[in-house]
Amino acid sequence: MSDYSEVMLAKINPEAELPADVFILLNGKHVKFKNKGDILGKEKYDLFMAKNVKSIYVESDLVLEFMDWLTDTKAEDIEDMVKEAGEENREVIEDSLALKEIVYEVFSDEKLTPDKVEAIQGHVEDFVGKIKKDPITAQAIEAIMARNDDIAAHSVNVANLAVFLGMAVGHGHSFVLENLYMGSIFHDYGKAKIPPEIYANPSHPEYDQWIKQHPENSVKIIRKSEGIPDQVFNIMLQHHEYYDGSGYPEGIKGSNIYSLAQIVSMANEIDNLLTQTKSLEAVDRYKKVIEMLTMGDGTKWDPKFFPRVTQAFKLGFIGKQEV
Repeated sequence: MSDYSEVMLAKINPEAELPADVFILLNGKHVKFKNKGDILGKEKYDLFMAKNVKSIYVESDLVLEFMDWLTDTKAEDIEDMVKEAGEENREVIEDSLALKEIVYEVFSDEKLTPDKVEAIQGHVEDFVGKIKKDPITAQAIEAIMARNDDIAAHSVNVANLAVFLGMAVGHGHSFVLENLYMGSIFHDYGKAKIPPEIYANPSHPEYDQWIKQHPENSVKIIRKSEGIPDQVFNIMLQHHEYYDGSGYPEGIKGSNIYSLAQIVSMANEIDNLLTQTKSLEAVDRYKKVIEMLTMGDGTKWDPKFFPRVTQAFKLGFIGKQEV
């Protein structure tokens, strides 16, 4: 009879081919979940998060090999991203991947504990301190976004995009950038807490209701934690509100929408669109982002952000190519 060793899911790239069979613990028994050479996949990875599953298992005689694989694949991922974005972006890439692991760990907890919130806050403060001295580049964001699109990765992608856009429209104060980053990290926390049987089934009759409630649910849960500024809660609550009043959950409009929530809304939709258009050439994907942002000027988003956000995106992600 085989012995099994625990491996933390947060450490695993869900799109990487597994070096060994992996097992889950079901009713006290280890049941094979994936074969060697399979991938976990985004959907199952996010479902594990929703079910508060933090670990998978491998046969104990293979665990050292598996742990070496984790180390090697992470190092290879970092080197690939650095090659794409440049050595000057190594630190922000490493920090973003480390934060992604923390986000999975926090979101997969059954309850949000103060120490976990403090861990994210500490990471955010350090990260913002670094990017204030050396602003995050489009090249770094692009390399990081190309990796995965699970909830944890999406949260980090949105956070990086939000501070990029925030700085482009003139925000430079540490407190503001930290709020932008924290609000982005937690903007989909409520999605991670949708009952698994509903989250895994978009045709479920209650699916749309739960999706539209996720901003409020995020705030209800996280308000129990101390030390989080109200500005972060406003971002989480309002990141799906639109300037013309057509958003949710409250349908507020115009200047009633918190300004930083609008920035996170743009970042969120940019990452979603780039995920949906992965089959296209990069420049074509970025042109679609410009089109989306332009169409949202005055409808989804406050006109005061334009044309600065589109200009920043063009300059950073498309460069001198004609749009």
